[in-house]
Amino acid sequence: MKIAAAAFVASLALCGPAAAQEHDHAGHGAHGSHGAAGQEGHAHDAAHFATARHAEHRLRDTIVAMQAGTLNYDTLTPDLAAAVRGAPDAAAFLRDAGEIQTLEHSGEPGPGAHQFNVVFANGVETTWTISINAEDKIQGLLLQRPS
Repeated sequence: MKIAAAAFVASLALCGPAAAQEHDHAGHGAHGSHGAAGQEGHAHDAAHFATARHAEHRLRDTIVAMQAGTLNYDTLTPDLAAAVRGAPDAAAFLRDAGEIQTLEHSGEPGPGAHQFNVVFANGVETTWTISINAEDKIQGLLLQRPS
């Protein structure tokens, strides 16, 4: 199934309970934890939101929230939020996949976009592309699973 989502297309050929997992935000300065929009007690600019490090944390938080059924749609642009709401197979796939085992940056396929290889506890390997706008909203999210 394919869903148009902002600048990306989310391809969801999916398969699928994992509890929300915590991850360590230590080691990135004033980022003790990210609030609902990725900011709690500290301010950042658009340059920070475009970094691979910020994208990695936002992607991890988004995947874990989707697995737990607690995704805050306000962290997404309206178009992307509508696309994600319309993709219940993605949430089921992520719940079945289990905890994230590895999440590694693999490149920048376009301006402002970051690609990550993500391997889950059930052994499924996926590729994700995420783009975050200047307001710290996820504007593009692409999940690809090898066929």
